[in-house]
Amino acid sequence: MAIPIRKFGQYVLIEVHTEDGKLIFSTDSLKVDFDIRHIEGWSRAKFSITNLAPDTVKKISNEGHFATVTVALHDAEPIVIADRMFISNALEEKKVPSAVTNLYCYSKLRRAYLEEQIDIKVVSPSIRKVIETCIKESGYTGVIEFKHFPEGLLDNLPPKPASRRQGSLLSVLESYSYEQRLKVFTVGNKFIIMYQPTAKNVTGTDFYTSEGDILLSTTNMRSNPKIGPATLKVHSNLDPRIIPTSILNISQLLTVGTDTSQVALEVAENILKDSVAGFSKYQTLSVQHKGSNWTSEWSTHVGATSPSIGIDMNTDKWWI
Repeated sequence: MAIPIRKFGQYVLIEVHTEDGKLIFSTDSLKVDFDIRHIEGWSRAKFSITNLAPDTVKKISNEGHFATVTVALHDAEPIVIADRMFISNALEEKKVPSAVTNLYCYSKLRRAYLEEQIDIKVVSPSIRKVIETCIKESGYTGVIEFKHFPEGLLDNLPPKPASRRQGSLLSVLESYSYEQRLKVFTVGNKFIIMYQPTAKNVTGTDFYTSEGDILLSTTNMRSNPKIGPATLKVHSNLDPRIIPTSILNISQLLTVGTDTSQVALEVAENILKDSVAGFSKYQTLSVQHKGSNWTSEWSTHVGATSPSIGIDMNTDKWWI
C-alpha cells in the first residue's frame, strides 16, 4: 500500500486530553482540518479528523475532554494554535468512502468560569477593581491582562461609591464592557481586557507608542488587505502569532514600485494621508485561523480597528 505524501509541508498535530490532563488520543498522520475563531467573549473552533476508528470516535466523544492543536510549516518550530479547548459536541459524517469526525469546541474558560452566576457589590469601583472582582468571584485565579489603557484610567474612581453586578460572568462582562469601551477576550488560560482608545486619548496609550506586535508584509498576504481610517481586514498566510489585541503595523503594506511615475507617487502619498490619516497601527478584534495537513488551506483572517478622528467632515453641505 502506498504511503500518502503530506502535502505542502503543513504539519498538524491534534491531541485530546481528559480534564485532569491524561492524553487519550493523538495523531499527526490522519487528515486534520481546523477552523479556529478568536472573537470577543470567548474563542471557539471546529476540528475535523478523517477516518478515525469507531472505538476512537466513541472515546474522544465522551464528555469532559479537551482538544489541543499544534501546527508547523516546512519543519519549522511547532506552535500551539489551540490550547486545550473544551469539546462540547462531536458529529460523525459519512462521506463515502471516508468518515469525518467533527469536534466542536470552545474556550475552557467559558466552560469553567463564564457561565458562573455572580452577585456582588464592588466598593470604589474602578475599572480594574470591577473586572478583577467579578472574574475572581467566578472562582478564576489565573492571569487577567489589561491592554492599551490610557494612563490612570484603570484605577480612576467614578463618582458612584459602589457598583452592583449580577448575572452570569459573561453577561456581566458584556454589559460593563459596553459602558467602558472595553473588549474581553479569552486567550489560552487568561482573560485579556482591551481598551479601545479614541482619537482624543490614544496618544496616552501604549497602542500609540508601540512599534506594533506584528509587522505585516506584502509577501505574506493571500489577497489585498482592505485598509481604511478606522478598519482593517487582512487575509494572510497562517500566522499563529496573531491573537485578539495584537497591534498590527501596516507600514510595509502600503508600497509602490520604483518605476512608478512621479504623478502616481504624489497620488499615493495623498491616499496614505487621506485614507489612513498617517496612522499605521491597528488593534486586532477578531482572528480566524484555518488550515489542513491535506489541502492547500493555510490562512489567517483578521479584523482590526484604529481610532478615527471623525470630526473633519463638513456639515454645511449635502453629500451625494
